[in-house]
Amino acid sequence: DGSDWFCYHATSPSIFPVGFCEINMIELTPPRGYAKLPFKWFDYLRETDSIAAPVKLFNKEVPNHGFHVGMKLEAVDLMEPRLVCVATVTRIIHRLLRIHFDGWEDEYDQWVDCESPDLYPVGWCQLTGYQLQPPAPQSSRDSQSSSSKQKKKAKSQQYKGHKKMTSLQLKEELLDGEEYSYLQGASDQESNGSASYYIKQEP
Repeated sequence: DGSDWFCYHATSPSIFPVGFCEINMIELTPPRGYAKLPFKWFDYLRETDSIAAPVKLFNKEVPNHGFHVGMKLEAVDLMEPRLVCVATVTRIIHRLLRIHFDGWEDEYDQWVDCESPDLYPVGWCQLTGYQLQPPAPQSSRDSQSSSSKQKKKAKSQQYKGHKKMTSLQLKEELLDGEEYSYLQGASDQESNGSASYYIKQEP
């Protein structure tokens, strides 16, 4: 019924051309119920009689953001937008940052745009009086493997601040496409973050 849809502007940095995850080695979540794994765009597009959104439609601008792998910051948990947590930048793909929440397993990492309003410098919570979620204690880390719900519950119990405004969620669901070969430009930028990506259509 569309109740779980996400709406993005055409210039949003949170939508990507077909093949973006493959060329940058990012796990792509296949459509629900799709059993033909591993997922291949070419097969899926042919089976669904779909075509790819042209690459020229996407925002390929990569600002000189200055983030480096290993930098610490304070980040909103997109699954629990009320929580601002101690976090680390663990990977950079053009303008995308992989955010790791200190003390939690890698499976809870989130991809966030470099200009996201959900990223804050170290000390922001102290300056504003907002509750900062510290790294998970060992007891919480030991119980993580049972279910993701336990993580949310444990982190929610730590929350003592005011509710933060709803945050932008990055969802790795791409538009349809067909018969493209993929050429990767610079990636995992650990210096100034400047890079470009492109997909070349075969004649």
